[in-house]
Amino acid sequence: MKKNLLFLFLFFTGLYFAQKPIFVKAKVVAVNVYRTSAELQNTVSVLLPAGTSEVVVTNISDEIVDKSIQINTNNKNISILSAQYRDDYNTTYFENNNPNGKRIKDSIVILENLSAKIDIERKTNEKTLELLDKNQALLVGSNTSSVVQLMQLADYYKTKRNEISIAQLDINKKYTETTLKLERLKNRLKANTEAEETFSDGVLVLKVATATAGNAKMDIGYLAESVSWEPFYEVKGSKLTEPLDLTFKAKVNQNTGLDWKGVKLSLINARSSRNNNAPVMDPWFLNSYRNEERVNRSYSKKDSIMKETRIEEVVMVGSVGFKISENQLNTSFDVDIPYDILSNNEDHFINLKQIKIPAEYKYYTVPKYNKTAYLVAEIKDFNKYELITGSASVIFENMYVGETRINPNLTDDKMSITLGDDKKISIRKEVANDKASEKFFSSYQEKTFTYDLVIRNNKKETINIDVKDQIPLSKDESVKIELLQSDNAEFDKEKGFLTWNVKISPSETRKLRVSYKVKFPKDFSITNLN
Repeated sequence: MKKNLLFLFLFFTGLYFAQKPIFVKAKVVAVNVYRTSAELQNTVSVLLPAGTSEVVVTNISDEIVDKSIQINTNNKNISILSAQYRDDYNTTYFENNNPNGKRIKDSIVILENLSAKIDIERKTNEKTLELLDKNQALLVGSNTSSVVQLMQLADYYKTKRNEISIAQLDINKKYTETTLKLERLKNRLKANTEAEETFSDGVLVLKVATATAGNAKMDIGYLAESVSWEPFYEVKGSKLTEPLDLTFKAKVNQNTGLDWKGVKLSLINARSSRNNNAPVMDPWFLNSYRNEERVNRSYSKKDSIMKETRIEEVVMVGSVGFKISENQLNTSFDVDIPYDILSNNEDHFINLKQIKIPAEYKYYTVPKYNKTAYLVAEIKDFNKYELITGSASVIFENMYVGETRINPNLTDDKMSITLGDDKKISIRKEVANDKASEKFFSSYQEKTFTYDLVIRNNKKETINIDVKDQIPLSKDESVKIELLQSDNAEFDKEKGFLTWNVKISPSETRKLRVSYKVKFPKDFSITNLN
């Protein structure tokens, strides 16, 4: 009987320990950072017994996307039966393995209790002294008190007050020492916490089955939110005869609840869409009818709603497919060296590459909108530099001149980067009133406008400047516009644009005259003619 009880005890004890969860901490080794999320790649190594086990993988981001979990193992004999994310896994494991200084925390709790007790004793003595002082004054002032009673009271008051005051000195000293120790421990805890990686409470609970016991390595990947990255450029120029220095940077921000320490980063210029289905064409039916049918429709309102609904469904399918196809292609930037990106919701800058780009410099101005000359760098064959759209800070001749935007998604053969405005180039518009006229005829009227665009080069070197202006266009055949003078400008008749490319020597002033005539019927009114 005793042997049977002992056997049952050992059996259930072994069964209990066999079912005890196996804890293992995940380590982030690589991260694929998308524009608004990130794929965290982790590795774990765990010793598995034969049979079915529950493996609790700790240090999983709280921002996990559950459906994105992927688990691979190097052992073909191991089967992952299930995987579930949990953020409320109750166990003493976290208490015993918390990296944020458990001993320091325990000491802080002890000192806080001791400090509270000392503070109670200190305040009690203060109230006792107040009570002694108040009662002594009342008894001394009483008419019924004899000399003997007053002497006894004075001795008692003196003895008792000295006793409490001396004790209070010791208590205050202990309270000060305890407060200082408590403050030092809290500072140590803060320092330890800042030095260690942020530890997440999220876990993956895995049901794992294996025929034989052994060590298993698992690769765990999942998508996490609260991550973003943006391209950022720093453009430096020193002389108009030298190429631009362009530094391509990435601004990474993550608040996943995990610190990324020494991870391999890949920055992907796309959104993390897991539904990468190619678009499917559907028949495109037109909702057509004769004009008379539009007025006298013979079919019922119910039939009309059904037909319109079917057409709208076809359009919706085509629209969704088109949006999905935008995620088919992307550009990935792999960072060569491991990086530390802390989970503190702050921007971390990563230098991706630094290149020298040959550029052709010229000035550009549109006096109609802004009487300022902008220095522009034009870059040929910009596609070979593998740039993406992003903001850029511009530094020219060792001075910060502002921010611009780099946009390589162009159909032109050149990309322009604005480097800033030049105050040494003066531009103004002068109206030639003596050349202006307004004539009225029997059926129509004419207005003539004439003005000069005046550009002065106050620099010490010759400049090359593009000047742009425009004349109005008409959509009505009754309104005629005629360009009378443009000083050899390149004229775009469809858009009404005038473009000059001129070289201006130092201290030289150049005038560009524009004159045009507008002819329109007498009973017409034009509001935006100036």
